[in-house]
Amino acid sequence: MAWGWGPGPRSDEPYGEEPWESPKRFRLLADALRSPLYRGAVLRLVVAVTLGRLAGFLSRLAGRGGSAIPGLVAGKLDPRVIDKLVASFPGGVVVVTGTNGKTTTTKMLVTALERCGTPVLTNPSGSNLARGVATVLISASRRGRILGYEMAVLEIDEAAVSGLAPRLDPRLVVVTNLARDQLDRYGELDTTAAHVGVAVAAARRAVLNVDDPAVAELDAGRTAWFGAVGEIRRTMPHDRLLYGAADPEDPIAGADALLESTEPDGDGQLIRVVVGGSAYTAALRVPGAYNGYNAAAAVLAAVELGADPAAAVASLEEMPPAFGRGQVVDFEGRRVKLLLVKNPAGFNQALRLLVDAPAPAQVLMAINDNHADGRDVSWLWDVRFEELEDRGHTVGTSGIRAADMALRLKYAGVEAWSDSDLTAALRRAVAAAGEGELVYVVPTYTAMLSLLDLLLPGTARSVAWT
Repeated sequence: MAWGWGPGPRSDEPYGEEPWESPKRFRLLADALRSPLYRGAVLRLVVAVTLGRLAGFLSRLAGRGGSAIPGLVAGKLDPRVIDKLVASFPGGVVVVTGTNGKTTTTKMLVTALERCGTPVLTNPSGSNLARGVATVLISASRRGRILGYEMAVLEIDEAAVSGLAPRLDPRLVVVTNLARDQLDRYGELDTTAAHVGVAVAAARRAVLNVDDPAVAELDAGRTAWFGAVGEIRRTMPHDRLLYGAADPEDPIAGADALLESTEPDGDGQLIRVVVGGSAYTAALRVPGAYNGYNAAAAVLAAVELGADPAAAVASLEEMPPAFGRGQVVDFEGRRVKLLLVKNPAGFNQALRLLVDAPAPAQVLMAINDNHADGRDVSWLWDVRFEELEDRGHTVGTSGIRAADMALRLKYAGVEAWSDSDLTAALRRAVAAAGEGELVYVVPTYTAMLSLLDLLLPGTARSVAWT
């Protein structure tokens, strides 16, 4: 068991005897608990957590949300609140990061671990910066410790992970992929890779994407690899391929979890993945080959943490998509399918689903440029919208940058109607579809949050993401 505020035991080390089994250890523990330094640290933590919770309650009472307010306030009062609370997990902390797929991969991994009997604390609200992580830890804490959870699985923003990972002392880091994203926030891809590299170096073990050179180059020698066979890899080009690099014929290294096949299956995806020499199939409830990759990463991570591979794969069939990540919502007699996009790589994968969709279909692209989306929308010009030309779909644009999206489509040979009012645009797209038909909505992050209020009124993010 981990005592004090230091990191817990490594996964490959025995926990050792309990303190009451050793008179000497008991005396040392008792002395530590009586020390003014310890009592002061506990008091500061308890005060920070209490006032953080109070601030969150008052924020919600005022109707201003507050999903990250407790962590923000507590962090100001005790800068080591995260470091202290994560010491409570006997099974350690798992960090999931990367450009695309973090939320879904985290949810898949949590589902697999819980199916195998491991109580897991996670951050389902999508708040993946330091204040959000502190908030979820605070919500589960009692008198300065977190009780009832074996481990934590935390989605961490790739720009924040270099500062957070050393504080979390991760047992395992999972990196989904690295792609050019929000240049005004992240900078060039090499900068993002450097942030993620700090996290990989801080971890005792890593699960990395062997098909992504930017990820594979982070290998620190303590790595398990996931990837896919050649034909699937070619549908999932890494960032360097998007910008003209040559594609190596073979992966850099062999994969410990290999995605062998993936094909559409209704609203989801049917996959076959090989782990430890055995093949397993699963009917995912989320669409797209990219979610096959996410599943391979999550299953391999679960196996690295001691889960049975067959149970881990089977658990994925039970997992509903998080809001916006391929979820289908019934709305005014139609079925609205939400495909969150944030960057060229992710939008290109959404386009693959639209190209394969039966025509004619109603498609609405909702583009915002709020801080969480990235102020610079020039990345739209790197997306292959030309693939939609002559597909027969009716396309509309909405959001703050509806006109920019319509202009990009015009240059791609795709005519589109435009309405910056998201509510009006959604109702127009839905009204143009037949009863029971599927309407595709492709939003950026803050547009997706607005759609949450429209499609699932009164539903909190923490509920919609779960």
